[in-house]
Amino acid sequence: MKWIFYKIFPLILFFSAESLFSLTITKTEPPNWWSGMETDTVTLLIYGDDFTGFSAQTSGEFAKILEAHPYPNPAYYRVKLKILKSGTETITFKKKKGLFSHESATMEFPIAERTGKLPADINARDVIYLLMPDRFSDGDTDRNFIPGHKDPVRPEHPWGRRGGDLQGVINQLDYLGDLGITVLWMTPVFENNYINCYHGYTPTDLYAIEPHLGDFQTYRELVDKSQSLGIKVIMDHIINHISPSHPLAQNPPSSEWINYSVEDFEPCNYRIFDVINTWGPDSLREIVQSGWFAGYLADMNLRHDAVVDYWITHAIWWIETFGLDGIRQDTWPYSDTAGSATWARGVRKEYPGLFILGETMVFEKTPLSFFFSNRPDLQNGLSSITDFAHSSQIHQLTTGKTGIKTFYENLSLDFMYRNPSMMTVFMDNHDMGRFFTDTGEDIRVYVNAFTLLYGLRGIPQIYYGDEIGMTGGHDPENRKKFPGGFPDDATSAFTQDERNEVENLLYHQFRRWNRLRQEHPGLFTAPMKHILIGDSLYAAWRCDDYSILILIYNDDFEPASVTMNSLVPEINGKDAELISPLYNAEKIPLDTQYKTAIPAKTAVMWLFTGGRP
Repeated sequence: MKWIFYKIFPLILFFSAESLFSLTITKTEPPNWWSGMETDTVTLLIYGDDFTGFSAQTSGEFAKILEAHPYPNPAYYRVKLKILKSGTETITFKKKKGLFSHESATMEFPIAERTGKLPADINARDVIYLLMPDRFSDGDTDRNFIPGHKDPVRPEHPWGRRGGDLQGVINQLDYLGDLGITVLWMTPVFENNYINCYHGYTPTDLYAIEPHLGDFQTYRELVDKSQSLGIKVIMDHIINHISPSHPLAQNPPSSEWINYSVEDFEPCNYRIFDVINTWGPDSLREIVQSGWFAGYLADMNLRHDAVVDYWITHAIWWIETFGLDGIRQDTWPYSDTAGSATWARGVRKEYPGLFILGETMVFEKTPLSFFFSNRPDLQNGLSSITDFAHSSQIHQLTTGKTGIKTFYENLSLDFMYRNPSMMTVFMDNHDMGRFFTDTGEDIRVYVNAFTLLYGLRGIPQIYYGDEIGMTGGHDPENRKKFPGGFPDDATSAFTQDERNEVENLLYHQFRRWNRLRQEHPGLFTAPMKHILIGDSLYAAWRCDDYSILILIYNDDFEPASVTMNSLVPEINGKDAELISPLYNAEKIPLDTQYKTAIPAKTAVMWLFTGGRP
């Protein structure tokens, strides 16, 4: 009897190991990598049912393992690979089940040859166009119903999806090209299978496209077609938070990955001064940067090296896969200061010139400067920040809440920024009420503000519909459908014939501002000068070798005479073109002596050209 037991035992063990207890691998992040990268080591986060006791090995032909082990949560395994060459590396997981048997599972990890394409340069010559795909244009109505999705298209619900998608954006690229847009920024396109998540900021799968919007093929087509039209594409990225339903929030690899937990967390308190406070304790900063944004979004712990590495890998994968030109990083101040800077340096190791725009919703200049400072200890790897302080100053000046002297003095404090010419300037966005509504739909005030925006330092960003005077209060009224982008729309603002008089007036003004940057790019990287003339006149100008741009704002209630060549003598002999306001051009003549009258409460922009050899 004893002999029979030993004879059959190995067979029973082999059967149970291979059939009843086999390891299931469900996902790998990232799903692939490339040879020839500066980042030639990559850490895989592998999802499965239970990696307890498993060890990993490779053939070593295409990649070799530098580190491999299960996480404290055995549903995840960590494999750090050294990439050797392109091909498909097989990773085998083995676990001993007895003296003569083992359990095993394999996965394939593709390694491609990189294309060598690098992100294009983005600077003050550009104009950024921000749109929400769900609210812009519906080009694929078959995607309006995704079975089992938690956030369906709900046209009547204030926070429901409307059905816009990536194909809709592709269909309108010619419109953006005609408008003179050079950079496209869309709110996140990652899968968001969560309630009221049409905006994209509650990702549930970071390596998938939201199915309502499209798929990888459509996204690639959008990027390629945009770039063929001279429109660069930046990705909206989020290292601060994920959906509370994301597996990394529900069941993290270890307790260090998420600040707090789904069952027990603190909301973000948004106390920016606790982040920038020179004398404040680290504990106060950590509360701001660990709290859950919007009171429900699971906060990623960027004090944990593995999380920072995860986000570096994620950003590089998307840039390399789709040939993207930059990143807009969401909620920058609310991520750990050191961790987010490490993330930026990690991405820049692969793409040194990458444009990284940090969202910094801070409306006062001094605290805002913390995030774009000259101080060596505050260098965070950002190319640009969202300049809410400048936006606020233009808003207050043009709507009569402050005077031109205050505006001039405030802009004169730009020395506190690292590179003010690279800051992103705007009048509204998806988190603000529509500026046209704020002006009471006053075209003069609206054009004044954007004349200042386009004429002064910085990279202009317009929000979809700014160019036709879309209206609305704060969320969700600031996120209405673009007229003409949806099958049931009565008229289309994408075409001149269907735009009304005001929409066409504004469209052609924005088109002239945008195209000015394409026609005279050197003007917008040239140094800006500005002065205050008396109590009510403000002037700013910039020059390249052959052209001069002059902006004058009359803050008085009476017209003001200005002789422009006494202000900027270099315009003598040059031809003049009024850039704005186009709608009132006949009231702003310029005589042969370069003398003009600036109407009351009006911003005027002139271009002077000529003298080219």
